[in-house]
Amino acid sequence: QATPTSWEPGTIDLSGLTWATPFDVAAIAAIWTRMADAGHPPQVAVPTDPTVRAYLVDMGLPEVVPGGWGSGGGSAVDPPWLPLTHVPSSDAWDDLQGELWPAASVALGDVTLTRRTLEILGELVDNAATHGTSPAGTFVCAQRYTGSTSGLSPGVWLGVADAGVGVPDHLRRNPKYETVVRDADLIVLARRQWVTGTTERRGWGLVEVFEAATASGPSQIVIRSRGGEGDFRLRPDRRAYVRKTDVAPVVPGTWIHVRVEGA
Repeated sequence: QATPTSWEPGTIDLSGLTWATPFDVAAIAAIWTRMADAGHPPQVAVPTDPTVRAYLVDMGLPEVVPGGWGSGGGSAVDPPWLPLTHVPSSDAWDDLQGELWPAASVALGDVTLTRRTLEILGELVDNAATHGTSPAGTFVCAQRYTGSTSGLSPGVWLGVADAGVGVPDHLRRNPKYETVVRDADLIVLARRQWVTGTTERRGWGLVEVFEAATASGPSQIVIRSRGGEGDFRLRPDRRAYVRKTDVAPVVPGTWIHVRVEGA
């Protein structure tokens, strides 16, 4: 549990954290920046587990979130080919993609997977910039993993987080969905074509993310926003398995985790 029990000014307590992924790294950065932008930068209690602290240092979290991180990382996992990065706009991401390609292609070892991975990240950043409208912008990070510490099949992990309006409240701007009470129901709806365009005939971004992740092989997409979470397990030529969960406290913005196996 990397997040506090409320979003009130104070402390983000990571002291008991025993596991973290790019999803958590991006989310922590978004939380801290949202609070700091409101004039109340929280204190951070760093993990007491030295391996988790080292991982967060290696991922670049101290570059965004100040605290008593100590010096050096040295975690046992592969270094990130995309350390925690602040992306203020979709245009900034367009400029960054060319720089990322060499590192991503070396880490992932496959041209097609590299292209799909950067397309997924691009769509998610564009969605955050277009729909999130957060002054904090978007945070992204990514790494290849071997599975030696997670026990999962080798692959690539992506984390994207913003502190904007959130998927459910964005969809409720459309009268068609304004009476849907459960946030998790709206998160699951958001993956359908045209839905996230609200009153306009738009909304292919998440559709393309799901298509690219599915085509890349067995994959998982988790979308957490406001009071809900959608967990999607994807395989080529199979119907997606979907699990909806209510979460607390309410998430400020949208956090997305993508895991693709086989890298």
